[in-house]
Amino acid sequence: MKKLWVFLICTMAFLRGSDSVGSNGDIMHEVRTYMSYTWPVDPAKTITLAEMDLSYALGTTLVEWGPSKQIVAGAASKWEPVGENTLRFTLRDGLKWSDGEEVTSEEVKLCLERGMAAHPEDWRSLHNIVAHIVTPSYHVVEFKLRAPGNPDSLLGKLTESNFAILKINHGKVDVTKTTGPFYATKLSENELELQANPNYIHHSEKIASTVIIRQTPKGMSPQDILLQDKWPNLVQLSSIIPDSTFQKYKSENFDFWKRPTDRVFIFQMGKRTFNEDGKALFRFLYSKIKRENLVLGLSGYDLTAQLFPRGYPLHDPTFDKAKVSMTDLPATFKNRPLEIMLSPERVSPILQKNIESEITRITGHKPKIIQVQMNEVMDQYKNGQYDFYVGTVGLADPDPEGLMSFYFENDFKIVPEVGENFIDRLNTARRQKSDETRVANMRAILTDATYKGHIVPLFHLSTVGIARGDIDLSQVPITDESVTLSKIRFKGVTN
Repeated sequence: MKKLWVFLICTMAFLRGSDSVGSNGDIMHEVRTYMSYTWPVDPAKTITLAEMDLSYALGTTLVEWGPSKQIVAGAASKWEPVGENTLRFTLRDGLKWSDGEEVTSEEVKLCLERGMAAHPEDWRSLHNIVAHIVTPSYHVVEFKLRAPGNPDSLLGKLTESNFAILKINHGKVDVTKTTGPFYATKLSENELELQANPNYIHHSEKIASTVIIRQTPKGMSPQDILLQDKWPNLVQLSSIIPDSTFQKYKSENFDFWKRPTDRVFIFQMGKRTFNEDGKALFRFLYSKIKRENLVLGLSGYDLTAQLFPRGYPLHDPTFDKAKVSMTDLPATFKNRPLEIMLSPERVSPILQKNIESEITRITGHKPKIIQVQMNEVMDQYKNGQYDFYVGTVGLADPDPEGLMSFYFENDFKIVPEVGENFIDRLNTARRQKSDETRVANMRAILTDATYKGHIVPLFHLSTVGIARGDIDLSQVPITDESVTLSKIRFKGVTN
């Protein structure tokens, strides 16, 4: 009997150290990853890539992007215009929460109205399009538009992660009861545990049964985490890393996923530089900086003078960097070091050193670097005690309107107005019925913002996923903006 107990204990320890076994005897696969998520978790507010991943993991949007980037059914099975000012959505038959209860149109309405009330800045773009939401029947949701327009603009917006359908209890999001591929079974500031939702509309036995997410360890470079830490089996990072690091991952047979160019590295105004001196500073930086000096010893980038690369709708073929008016370093900044905020999760030690050297060269003062974790960036942004932020911003595709809203209307201003009328211009663009005219107007806004010193684009890069062991990333479409957790598969699983 003693030998039997020893055998059972050893067997259980082995299973706990790798995969666990479900009640039906199937292997239950687990994803373990680090993300700097914001606490408390609210999928209706997305600032970072981690928050977007969590939103898509916990909720399903009314409509989704299909494999070829076309609008397809999500929580809604169909949609249709009703007159000039109404877009009607019919919820799919059998749409359920993770606990098996049916999702009603009133719950969808409550979710969306709560988002607009709780996050007015982040949801302003939806509020600008939608006057109110009504539910004429148990399974029908109607959006009453503020003005006749192109319904595709609203459809594209409703694919965004923060508009996913969430359970609202007493005015708060309940992520233990979801419509997404996973629901939360453990919630804390330092660790989240998600379980597969059997009622998810795209549920498959091939997806992970468990996802464990921990905060990114302070002081550890995300680029080296899988090489230094045995706990995680998945990381996402930028393509800006030394070739030697990539080669080490490849030599140890890690699985790779790489998105085409989907991010831009920028200098972004801090709140205390939302003024004319700040714009002059940014024109000075734009004109004086040598971008090639920023990426010494690194790979995985394309230097750029504007936000978007060729092939994107918002790329401006007429852009002329010479139109950024030359300026001297404003007196406000001449006799002190610039204070620069960055996150080590976006800026590697090599890149940080290059930035410090280049700013020292062109200003005569070594900058003061303020390091913060990604989940702390928003709080530091609100405090505004720095001159500018350096980091990456997504190049969302194919929905320019959603991206423009994020750049100009979010709590975290990518492009502040600073005396301009960008928001009015954006609202005018939204009302255009012609997609070509709408995109052209948006493109002109971004070009003017760059010319006038609201932003400094530096280089384009990609999102990269790296996994160890049995994780298979080959089923994650490169049209996704990140390694969507529901698309992860496991090697050797065929059922």
